[in-house]
Amino acid sequence: MEKVLEVNNLTKVFRGKDKQNFTAVSNIDFCLYEGECLGIIGESGSGKSTTVNMISRLIEPTEGNIILDGEDITHIKGKQLRNIYKKMQMVFQSPIESFDPRCTLGDGITESLKNDGFSKKDANVIAEKVLRQCGLDESFIKRYPHEVSGGQCQRAAIARALAIGPSILICDEATSSLDVTIQKEIIELLNDLRKNHGKKLSILFICHDLALVQDFCDRVIVMHEGVIVEQGSPDEIVKCPKNDYTKKLIESVL
Repeated sequence: MEKVLEVNNLTKVFRGKDKQNFTAVSNIDFCLYEGECLGIIGESGSGKSTTVNMISRLIEPTEGNIILDGEDITHIKGKQLRNIYKKMQMVFQSPIESFDPRCTLGDGITESLKNDGFSKKDANVIAEKVLRQCGLDESFIKRYPHEVSGGQCQRAAIARALAIGPSILICDEATSSLDVTIQKEIIELLNDLRKNHGKKLSILFICHDLALVQDFCDRVIVMHEGVIVEQGSPDEIVKCPKNDYTKKLIESVL
């Protein structure tokens, strides 16, 4: 399988108010392959979100390299960075907060398309298409975030991420704010999207729910205190954990 994303020696050090350095992520390495769903799991403060925020270039890495489709994107800015977001999109934890409350869901979904030169008409056609793919009809284009449920809003957020046609979807705790029934529906949606897109869509799935990751992901990375302590298939991680932290993580949910 071809690598679509490669992370080498990625490190993030924050400077605290007392001028003491805090290393949130330290020298991590991993790859994401075509059509793969890679889970990153760990408790709060393990470095999961910091990792994906560096990959998506929301924060600057202190050290290391991020390679997307063979291109080093670690320090790119401006127009080059906007082009990167055609290949890589995020779905955030709180769907309602991820939309501008003053704008309709349709405005949010078509924004990246219009910025890329699509006409309003063509952008709306694509918006309707991705909404249908995500289980929502075209009427949702005219609705505001506060007018829909959390599950519907997350479906719209996934539609927004898919609109520009990315090869990587980064889901940062995308189900954690939803109830169990809606979580299941969103996972089923993501599975359907993977089947429909095949190798054209890879997913980086950040989660603290081991059972969810076990059901959904092809491979799993376990993070603790900013480092990768273990990685392998879900069954390898759950049935034959090698690291003490992983064992404790599994015991806590059994």
